[in-house]
Amino acid sequence: MYRAPKTEKGKESLNKILDASVELIADKGFLSTSINDITSKAGVAYGLFYFYFKSKHDILDEIIRQFNRNMRYYLKTYTQNLDSRIDVEKVGMKKFLEWMNENKKYYKIFIETQVHRPDIYKWHFMKLAERYTTGLSEAMRRGEIINVDPELLSYVLIGIAHMLGKRYVLWSNSGLTLKQQRDLDLIIENMLTPR
Repeated sequence: MYRAPKTEKGKESLNKILDASVELIADKGFLSTSINDITSKAGVAYGLFYFYFKSKHDILDEIIRQFNRNMRYYLKTYTQNLDSRIDVEKVGMKKFLEWMNENKKYYKIFIETQVHRPDIYKWHFMKLAERYTTGLSEAMRRGEIINVDPELLSYVLIGIAHMLGKRYVLWSNSGLTLKQQRDLDLIIENMLTPR
C-alpha cells in the first residue's frame, strides 16, 4: 500500500513516480530498476519515494492494482450494454486482447510479478475471478449459458484470455487474424451455449 496524497501537487508527484516506475520496470525489469532510477526519471526528490512507498515492492503492488482496475474498467465499458452473456464473453475476449496490445508494458510487469510478488499476482486473478463469477452466476440463473461451477468457468475463461494474450500479443505481436477471431467466437459460443 502507499500513502495517499492530500494535495493536487502530491497526486501529481505520486503519478510521476508511478509512471516512471512503469516505464523503467517494463523496459529494464524489476531487479534492474533502482529507486534512484525511478526518482530521476520522475524528476522528484529521492526521499519523496519513501514518503509514498516503503519499498520498491510496494510500488510493484500498486502498479498491479492499477493494472487490474484499469483493465476491468476498460472491459466493463465495452461489455456493460450487451444483452447476451455469450456476446459479453466474445466482445470481452476481443477487447481484452486489444487492451493488452495497448498496455504491453503493464503486462510485462505483471509477468515479473509472478516471481517477485506472488501474493499480488494471485490477488489479481482472484479479484478478476470474484467479479467474473458473479456475472457468470447471474447468466446461469437466466439460462443464458451452461450451468456449471461459475468460479471454475471464470478461471477457464481467464486462462484462455491470458494464454491468447501471451501467444498473439506479447510473443508475436500479431494479434488475431479475422479467421482466428471468428474461430474464437465459435469456440466461446460452443463452450457456453446450454445443451
